[in-house]
Amino acid sequence: MLTRPEPLSLAERDRRWQLARDIMQTEDLAALIVYGDREAAAPAGFAPDCYFTNDRPGSIVVFVGDESPRIYTFASMMVADHLQASLRGDLQWIGAQQLFVGKTGRDVGAWLAERRLAGSRIGIIGLEPYPPFYFDGAMPARTLQGLTEALPTANWIPVYREFFRRASVKSEEELRLVRYAAHIGEAMSETLRATARPGVSEADLVAAVTATCFSMGGYTAELLLGSGPEYIGWGPPAWQYRAQAPRVLQEGDLVLSEIFALYGMMETQHQAAVAIGEVHPDILRAAAIARASYEAGLGALRTGNTFGDVVDAMEQPLLAAGGWHVHPLIHSLNPYGPVGFGTAPGIESLPEAARYAQLRRLPTVGRELPLQAGMCFAFEPNCAFGRHMANLGGTVLVGETGGVALNENSTRLMFAGG
Repeated sequence: MLTRPEPLSLAERDRRWQLARDIMQTEDLAALIVYGDREAAAPAGFAPDCYFTNDRPGSIVVFVGDESPRIYTFASMMVADHLQASLRGDLQWIGAQQLFVGKTGRDVGAWLAERRLAGSRIGIIGLEPYPPFYFDGAMPARTLQGLTEALPTANWIPVYREFFRRASVKSEEELRLVRYAAHIGEAMSETLRATARPGVSEADLVAAVTATCFSMGGYTAELLLGSGPEYIGWGPPAWQYRAQAPRVLQEGDLVLSEIFALYGMMETQHQAAVAIGEVHPDILRAAAIARASYEAGLGALRTGNTFGDVVDAMEQPLLAAGGWHVHPLIHSLNPYGPVGFGTAPGIESLPEAARYAQLRRLPTVGRELPLQAGMCFAFEPNCAFGRHMANLGGTVLVGETGGVALNENSTRLMFAGG
């Protein structure tokens, strides 16, 4: 059992605030605006605001020079939470004088105009594409409109790549959170395996897995899950968005999942696959290819290589076997950035896919990224033969000589029972 990590320190806060100032200096910025998505989209689908506040998601953080950042929140409820935390004696990164209600481009722009920053270079984290959620950027058009109306002569500079380059290399404090999240995810994967059996519904699986996470003090927003003797989809269970009964598991099924475990806004992912009884031989063959892809990725995820080197290594077993795949083989975590689909065939391989007029393959993004120790990646190798698919994997850190795996059980095909 891992010991629960201590709360993030003020030294970690200062390190992150200095990271923001380094971006400002490198990009010659007078100010830096950090857009945070709304909290109701899980804790937040795009949450670099939390990176700088260590507080409730859903704000805009603004840095000017060497000053402490100003935080514009969406409603007074965050102020109430902040006040309650101070009365409780929680370690807080931001003071009352930094917190303002008014998460709009109009409010932020008016303050920057008061600071006489018209005509300045102002950086924004939130304008650039952010796969897999925001292909047009996370900041709403109205927010940007409010900023530009308040500062019509300012130069708006997208700086997410500069943020990723720095923030993706985790500190020791952050790595403790990542490891604890992986510990929670390992337990969630075992719960999936232990719960899966004939007669149990997919809803029972989701309930048990999420309960495990919350009981350990973690957070999870959703569970991607599907089941059947053959399964080719990838996403949340259909009964979560369509009015239909959750599927009931049967002998010979395979349960495929993607489990998300978060602790302190640090995320790990676990591709747990569970066979119930005797499954189709092509599932076993696909699982073996996925495991070979996982091992190839472990060997390549080392300093001195690029992200593209890892993608190339991971897709070789898939290409050699002639299989197809439905989702990326690898992508970064904490924060998201590079995504590796490779060149192997996708869902268009199935004859039934010809009915769809426009199928677009998603490209590999970030091939040129040099790997540094302390970067986090989700390994999710997947392979399918016909309608029989298997996926597995987990969270891996870049190491000096190879990847450092943070979990074990979901990196192989698991079997129900026992």
